[in-house]
Amino acid sequence: MTEKSSTITEGSQTGSRVVYPTHRNEEQIGILLRKIEPDERALSLVLDSWCKTVAAEPPWDYSTPHHTPPLPHPLMIYEHDTLLKKIIPHSTITLACDPDDPDTVWGYVCTDGDLLHFIYVKSAFRGFGIGGCLLRAAGLPDSNVITSHRTK
Repeated sequence: MTEKSSTITEGSQTGSRVVYPTHRNEEQIGILLRKIEPDERALSLVLDSWCKTVAAEPPWDYSTPHHTPPLPHPLMIYEHDTLLKKIIPHSTITLACDPDDPDTVWGYVCTDGDLLHFIYVKSAFRGFGIGGCLLRAAGLPDSNVITSHRTK
């Protein structure tokens, strides 16, 4: 098979498949897309990266003159962790993993129907089309996507 399509193989795990995300890079890497399990340790990666990103890059504008100052990072992480533990059970999380090691997570997308909660790709794997691949796998509309969290 010399030509690579967007979906290459169906995996043995339920709902998992290997894809090649983009043709813009010389080196085509395969990505295993799969759903997260409720008791999986990848859930701690999701919570940790999501909370730290929100704390580091809060979506609120603190530059206006009459705005409340930002919460301290530890408090923001704690409060957001509490919020996420309410959001995640009602959401769909798709993981982008190493096809040779499904426990090695490169990124994820969290959605609830047509609502995009959050998308994250580890910095070492950015620029390979993994984020776009996750968005396509989430099945979000092509335009006017509603988001609950600002992402880079």
